[in-house]
Formats: sequence, structure tokens, C-alpha cells
Amino acid sequence: MESTHSTSGQEQPAGSVLAGSQPHLEATLHALQTTKLPHLLPAAGDNLYRWMNLLQTVEGDRFAPLILELQNLYNAIDHGTPNGPQVKDCLQKLAGLTTQAAATADAESKGKLQDLAQALRVAASTL
Repeated sequence: MESTHSTSGQEQPAGSVLAGSQPHLEATLHALQTTKLPHLLPAAGDNLYRWMNLLQTVEGDRFAPLILELQNLYNAIDHGTPNGPQVKDCLQKLAGLTTQAAATADAESKGKLQDLAQALRVAASTL
């Protein structure tokens, strides 16, 4: 099992880093489940940036595909007029990558990450 070091010096599963910020995970999930996608755009850039920063704290390149896809989504929505097909493709890919990450997450985070993956799929289906 891959691991990473926390600031306390204890090792933790690399997948749990995705949920290292429970409030951020819950806020992202809530936004996707309760807000229509176009209304997410004003805060999306900051939210994506936070996720990229969080994932970059993991040693190695385990989350490189997820970081790349977050960057692709950021680029697709960055200019005020989102590229719908590109955003849809990114959301679908992120859903798959989030499902994979849930498999290695801690028990507390696993369900939330699975819910996040489902919310990403639903968001993609609206485009």
C-alpha cells in the first residue's frame, strides 16, 4: 500500500490525502449536488486550485493524472465562456479518477469520495 507522511510524522494511506481537508471535500460535494453547474463557475477556479495544491502534497506521481485533469478542467472554464464538451469530458474523467482514489481512501473518506464521483458524473450528464 502506498503511503505518505503527514505533518505529524505518521504515515497515512495516500488515498486519504484526497480527503485531507474534510470541510473542502464536503463543500465541493455539496456544491455539486445542490447548485446548477453554471452557478458553480465563479468559485470553481479557486476550488480547483485548492484541490490541485492538496494533491500535489503527496510524494511521487500517484495523483498526477487527477492533477492533470483538474488542470484541464480549470483551463476549460477559465475564460468565462466554458467549453461545454471539454468540461463534460473532464468531469467524466475526474469521476473515474475519483472512484479509483476512493478505493485507497480511509474509511471516513471513502463514501464521500464515492459520492463526489457520482456527483461529477451527474454534473457531466447535464452538459
